[in-house]
Amino acid sequence: MFNLTDYDIKQYETDNKGTVVDALRKLDDFVELFPFRDKPGEIDKLVSSAIYQKGNNKTFLYYIEFGLKDLGRIRVGNAFYAENARDNPDKFINLLKTVVKDDLSVSDKIDAEWEKIKWFGGDKNIAKKIVYCYYPDDFLPILSTNHLEQFCNQLNVDYGKLSYELFSKSFQMLSVGKQFEVLQKALLSFKNSQADLRRWNNALFAKFLYENLTPEKIASSQFKLNKPLSSIGILFEPEYEQEVVYLFSLFHRDMGFPYIIKIRNEFPDAIVMDSNRDTKKIEFEVVASSFISHGHDKTGCDYIVCWDNDLENTDGLPEIITLKSFIEE
Repeated sequence: MFNLTDYDIKQYETDNKGTVVDALRKLDDFVELFPFRDKPGEIDKLVSSAIYQKGNNKTFLYYIEFGLKDLGRIRVGNAFYAENARDNPDKFINLLKTVVKDDLSVSDKIDAEWEKIKWFGGDKNIAKKIVYCYYPDDFLPILSTNHLEQFCNQLNVDYGKLSYELFSKSFQMLSVGKQFEVLQKALLSFKNSQADLRRWNNALFAKFLYENLTPEKIASSQFKLNKPLSSIGILFEPEYEQEVVYLFSLFHRDMGFPYIIKIRNEFPDAIVMDSNRDTKKIEFEVVASSFISHGHDKTGCDYIVCWDNDLENTDGLPEIITLKSFIEE
């Protein structure tokens, strides 16, 4: 169980404050470029090319996923969500208007109809990240419901009780947005109850939690069965590359590859045609890191199609597409 006295809080603050300040400075740049909370009338001026444009690091969704990755990392695995937002600007603009309404609860903002833009549903991490960026003093840059729950458990924070206090329901019965609201309030209440943590900004506290409680390591150390995927003809999440190939064969059209030219037993695994009728090369892996461990040529294919992207740093690699994001939608 977590014990604050085991850590040199003041030294941690000294060692990490600079990194957090740099991240928050980038957030200031984003808000200056897209000042929608202070100037909501500017949202209607947002054009498709400013929402997302491949290779442009000044677009809205580039900031959300990459430019501000130190303030809540999003592992999307492909650009389809951004392309869908770009291609549906009216829907995206209306959702942004919901985000910056100060009189709406965070749960109302997260539970808005984000799923009307394909790949924005599920745990709604993209919506959560956008909300955080406009309200960084009100929330921790922790997006995953699973991570938030694990942090609360490690800190012995009773979020179940808070769920009943706020919504008169058990936590498991709440929507994604209401779960997010409960968990955020629970963790912030803990932070503000600790004299040594109270003065920290939310970004520094989130960084401290990730570096000292490491929810992904906690989760991976616990035995669990792979999730069932029987509704699409396979009992469990893929463990073998052939299962990834099978899932790709089900979803290739939705992923922007209308035609499979060839699947073979050599690198790269597949030759396909994209929606522009250009020929592309694909390598299949269960997890993205296997591409590196297998020693594949980074310039030898256009895409890595995997079940899950377990890499933090993807610099120099082909574009990674995660099948898990399609299944979970």
